[in-house]
Amino acid sequence: MTDTKLSRTIASTATLKIANIHSLDLFYTPLEERFERITRIARRAMQVPVAAITLLNEEKQWFKSAAGWGISELPRSHSLCRFVVEENRPLTIADTLQDPRSAQSPIVLSPPRFRAYAGHPLADEHGDVCGTFCVFDLKPREFTAADRQALADLAAMSQRELLSDRLSDAHSALTAKLSVARREAMMDPLTRLWNRRGASVLLKAAFASADQHGKPLTLALLDLDNFKRINDSYGHQVGDEVLRKVATRLIGTVRGDDAVCRIGGDEFLVLMTDTDAAAAGRIAERVRRAVTDASVPTRDGVVAISVSIGFTVRSPHSSSAVEALLELADQALLQSKASGRNRVRSGG
Repeated sequence: MTDTKLSRTIASTATLKIANIHSLDLFYTPLEERFERITRIARRAMQVPVAAITLLNEEKQWFKSAAGWGISELPRSHSLCRFVVEENRPLTIADTLQDPRSAQSPIVLSPPRFRAYAGHPLADEHGDVCGTFCVFDLKPREFTAADRQALADLAAMSQRELLSDRLSDAHSALTAKLSVARREAMMDPLTRLWNRRGASVLLKAAFASADQHGKPLTLALLDLDNFKRINDSYGHQVGDEVLRKVATRLIGTVRGDDAVCRIGGDEFLVLMTDTDAAAAGRIAERVRRAVTDASVPTRDGVVAISVSIGFTVRSPHSSSAVEALLELADQALLQSKASGRNRVRSGG
């Protein structure tokens, strides 16, 4: 779907304002729990399979959060939300196959085959439209007055978070220096976390900040136990689903200022700033329980998973380089695996 040639619409006045708005600083940024929380609540409150917070430019729709739909972007021409943005008003479609605006949309005619849609505009700090809060259903439905009020309330919550500009220090340092295109290259498209390249930039910035302010920091390496067995038993689609849901659990468990990256197939890195060994151990154990204690629901049933974690702490004013700290964390991870997996070990 995403490799289809992008088409451009005739831009309205509101649309022309989209390309350079401040909110595009959130294009190609990692998952954040504050947005994930809103879309999770929305699915339950409005009884829909998909709820999303999105931003649009002249070519793409970027999903800052998409509960129930493993997607990060769409061509603008495929988007139902573009009508909300162009008209700058709420839109409900009770039956997408009966509405001329949506009847030929690829997301209606082919999977996921959405049959109902409701969207509410989101505005930037200048009041210019920048995106949508939206919900999708797989069957036609009339949206009641209560539904429309819930949509407006959830949109207000989403907009407040967009305007709060509360990306963690580590994320802010990275996004402020990089163009949208460079951030895109540093994002893992499957899990919507920073990838290995993004992790490298984050680590260098975090080390420099720790040196400047005399603060400790912690690196934790995580590896899903026996993940190859999941791929072999259930197939790679289920394996990918597990990885996406593990990523969501991770960002919902670490602190707001911590950064989570996917650095390999089933390998993750957590960067914890201003964290001593005792706090790091508590956070790592909380992460282990969050990943391990509940099986992951997938299209082929629930899948039991566990995770091994190794971490190390860089003391204030330490001369340890990034590579040395990563090696210590990796040694601790190996100890965790050697001692039976599903454990947390510290090193260094």
